[in-house]
Amino acid sequence: MTGATGFIGSHTAELLLKKQYSVDAIIRNEKRIEALPEGIEPIVCSLFEPNAILEKIKEVEYFIHIAGATKARKPVDFYNINAETTKKWLEAIEKHAVKMKKFVFISSQAATRPSYIPIDETIESAPLTDYGASKQKAEEYVREFIPRIPITIVRPPAVYGPRDKDIFFYFKLASFKLLPLVGKPDRPFSAIYVEDLAEAIILAMEHPESTGEIFFVTDGEIHTWRSFAEEIGKAVGGKKLKIRLPGTALWLAATIDEFISFIIRRPALLSFQKVKELLAAWVADSSKIEEKLGFKPKYDLPTGAKKTAQWYRENDWIR
Repeated sequence: MTGATGFIGSHTAELLLKKQYSVDAIIRNEKRIEALPEGIEPIVCSLFEPNAILEKIKEVEYFIHIAGATKARKPVDFYNINAETTKKWLEAIEKHAVKMKKFVFISSQAATRPSYIPIDETIESAPLTDYGASKQKAEEYVREFIPRIPITIVRPPAVYGPRDKDIFFYFKLASFKLLPLVGKPDRPFSAIYVEDLAEAIILAMEHPESTGEIFFVTDGEIHTWRSFAEEIGKAVGGKKLKIRLPGTALWLAATIDEFISFIIRRPALLSFQKVKELLAAWVADSSKIEEKLGFKPKYDLPTGAKKTAQWYRENDWIR
């Protein structure tokens, strides 16, 4: 698998181990070995050079491709890392993975389009950002190989849980007794707790009915940023000061972050494109994976938020 040192990938790798799978993780350099969950076999290899490990590819039965770029300095970086590397791995697997049972590609809801109402997998894509467009391009490559490789595409929405560093920002502010409500606080979105997503990924990997299919996977609820902030506040505990901020506050913050990014030559944490995503509505319908594969999320938002806050506190991310 790829992406095992990341947020979603590490939880997926740990669950694979619990299910008694032998897991090899492709990592970019040896410095990342320490970030792997215990029990994972590291394979040092560039995402751009799958042919460097052909002997390993010949033996692989399942391949979960999670690695990708969510931040980049230039649009071309998104396409190179998210789309072109996916194509390279598919080409190598088609030629050499004689034991392949399933290739699972982890895409994103961002590859589709914003929506205030639940959209299903048949909706025509219209990505809002270069990140989303690069994931859409990767999906196009993946679909080209469906006649020749057993493939499943999984599209997660907003994902939260232990080790996450993006939505963690809200938990951090809540620990400072602040609950920010930015833009239109009642704009809706879909979400999923990371352990539920890992279960869905492995279910898609194992289930014979998933071959050739695309699945949204959510917790089955429609959230708003107001309700999400309130649940985080409850999970962290204590009284909170709610702060209403206009969407322009995010644009101002992004302007500062983009300027710093230009100076230090690193991707902005809060880019202009990220603001476009944050201020949009993102609601997906995951009934297909529930009906076709029998997926049932275990965690609702209050439970997931409480577990996440507990992990952050135990690991000194918040107090």
